Amino acid sequence: MYTHTRASSRKFLMQGLVLLLPLFFLASAPVQAAVERPWYAQPLEALGFYVFDQPFEQPNFTVSTLTGSVKPRTATKGNITLLNFWATWCPPCKQEIPTIQKLHDTMKGEKFEIMAISLGEPPATVKSFVERNKISFPVYLDPKNTLSAVYASRGIPTTYLLDKNGKFIAGIIGAFEYDNPAFISIVKELSRR
Repeated sequence: MYTHTRASSRKFLMQGLVLLLPLFFLASAPVQAAVERPWYAQPLEALGFYVFDQPFEQPNFTVSTLTGSVKPRTATKGNITLLNFWATWCPPCKQEIPTIQKLHDTMKGEKFEIMAISLGEPPATVKSFVERNKISFPVYLDPKNTLSAVYASRGIPTTYLLDKNGKFIAGIIGAFEYDNPAFISIVKELSRR
């Protein structure tokens, strides 16, 4: 009788496991989905970007153009945006500017926008620098340096990639070669989705 009871218990246990296993996998599915990373995470990280766990919003801000008009950051919605904080006196910033220009030229016609913001400099200094270096991508001014504490507190250049909803998806501190074919490929794919 002991053997029979043991066999019955084993059979009951196995039936219970068979019934519970599907529930276990169903219960774990949302957990796996929650940690699933976006397709762009690994390629951007391989290039040195930090990819945020979840895209997030930041409060809107406005900056001035070189001609004196005002542009809100949220005006870039609908486009993938390269949000770059820099200054004319910064050697790493000057190093990456030609590659941002090449990226700008390459991405014409795509749902892509550059918002390069000079921090803490007089408009005349920035305008002269832009003309001297033949920069045609959009350059904006934060002459009172009000944005650096939030967006570039660890140094410049600091650059963020924003999705079409204006949410921050990735960032990098320091100079980067924005004409890198792998980066251009990622940005093109983002802009076309």
